[in-house]
Amino acid sequence: MTIEISEFLRALSEHNKTTNGYQIHLNSADLGNKSARNIGVEIGDLYFTECSTLGDTMVLCFGNMNKKPAGKSEEGKDLYPVEINTNMFIDINQIDVIEQVEDFADWFSVPSAKVFNVYMLPEDDNLTGNRNVISIGFIE
Repeated sequence: MTIEISEFLRALSEHNKTTNGYQIHLNSADLGNKSARNIGVEIGDLYFTECSTLGDTMVLCFGNMNKKPAGKSEEGKDLYPVEINTNMFIDINQIDVIEQVEDFADWFSVPSAKVFNVYMLPEDDNLTGNRNVISIGFIE
């Protein structure tokens, strides 16, 4: 089911309140051939604790600033996993279509409450060309 960007942004905002986080695949093979996804790179199981817009821009930023410490050092300092510095940015102006996925039971390692496929515009002027597709799971 195709949805408007405003609905997607509202869903992200509501999900942030749960503090459950997000899991992301880029150009997932789960999409199939009809997606016109780029097939040269697939990235799976990226995890983020929050999503927000970057300042006053039209850029979504997935990050891990809400990540809890993994432990303490011998000196008593908080220790964080290395992925604390991981971010992903999506230019909202480059989004072509957003689809709310209905059947996503086994797409991610962790159960999702909702899944959205974000289809970006192709890099060239050929609107039927291959594009990046970001699958975003809202962790239960």
